[in-house]
Amino acid sequence: MDIPHNSQAIPAGSTPSLHEAFLERAAQADVSDSGSNGLGAFLTLRLVDQFALDALGGDPAALAYQITATREFLQDIYPITPEVTNLREIVRVAEAAQRTADQRMLFAPLLAFAFLLEEELRLDEALDVLETVGRLSDSRDGEEELATGLQLARVLRLSGRFGESRDAYAAAGRMAVRMADTHSALLSRVGRGIVLQKLGNLPESERTLREVVADAQLVGDRDIEARALQDLAATVHLAGRTQQAVPLVFRAFQLFEAPLHRLRALSDTGLFLKDLGLYQVAKHAFSVVMSGQLSREVRLRAIAELVELGAMTGDRVTFERWRRELSGSYDDLPPEDQVDYELKVGTGLASFGHKAQAERHLQRAIDLAEQHRLGERLFTAEARLKELRECHDPDKADAAPADDDISVEPQLQSTLDSLVRLESAG
Repeated sequence: MDIPHNSQAIPAGSTPSLHEAFLERAAQADVSDSGSNGLGAFLTLRLVDQFALDALGGDPAALAYQITATREFLQDIYPITPEVTNLREIVRVAEAAQRTADQRMLFAPLLAFAFLLEEELRLDEALDVLETVGRLSDSRDGEEELATGLQLARVLRLSGRFGESRDAYAAAGRMAVRMADTHSALLSRVGRGIVLQKLGNLPESERTLREVVADAQLVGDRDIEARALQDLAATVHLAGRTQQAVPLVFRAFQLFEAPLHRLRALSDTGLFLKDLGLYQVAKHAFSVVMSGQLSREVRLRAIAELVELGAMTGDRVTFERWRRELSGSYDDLPPEDQVDYELKVGTGLASFGHKAQAERHLQRAIDLAEQHRLGERLFTAEARLKELRECHDPDKADAAPADDDISVEPQLQSTLDSLVRLESAG
């Protein structure tokens, strides 16, 4: 799929795609319901394409027939998954849009569908839907266009397409300023700070995100403050100041109201604690995370950390258990998470004495990081491979230190005390 590079996130009136991502899924005959869902999504998006091609001014009988045929196909799909429910809602709204001659009604259910696909890490499909949404636009500055632009920027970022993501965030930010939408303007700046982080420009990422935190506090936007704090914590962590990162991300956890956002922040808290060597309290954090209602994205990332915790504590059973579960979803992971998987598995195998296998995984991490321009991940992978090759006794894993043996700063200790109380309350 070609996402254009211009001042708009997605141009209106562009040529419809063939929705190849959904056709590929439809061709998966070995997956009983996914193939039907993929074909249902393809037919639904082809229906939406008719609105983008000015079908409201065309043959109403032909459009009504297509709506009926698509609805009947979707009604025959079982089981009724959230995806099927969302597709049926798009068709229901399409019928109302034809009746009222207002194709903009389709924005909301389509954006909801794109978000569902994003949460399931079907990123190519999510981009296809967002491209389809863009063709419904009349090129004005509207809430729907702004929401589409921000969502597109995020999915491009998750897909590892950082240059396009940066441009999409900038375009959405300019639109938000024109519309005097302070929340969305700040959100676009958070996104740009994350892209800088992914590209390895940590000083500029930290500066950008600290400015957003301060501006969000000035206008009393707790949601933006929490988002910026969470990503600031990740940048500070990557810069090697992890003890400072933990209180930042835990403050984000406290500020967030949405349960899923809180669990994401708590998962990051566990990740930082693990990297500090505070393994027991990290396990406490992940036990709270895994007991919650998780999206696939958050669950897989938490499992990746449990893989590494198993290796760091010399628990081979835990390592292999979570490694097997994560490897089954490898092809669906975004590029950054694939690199992370290779790093964690490679490091774990090295700790259990399997040097040759570890080298293969770490080299794969390097190749993927180079391919997707993941600067910080590339540095980490190269350092771990060099360390492995220079290790004179690779079959001997270092013993994990006890949590009590690690000196912590006062602010971090306060956060640790809060985490203990959190698990007790749960």
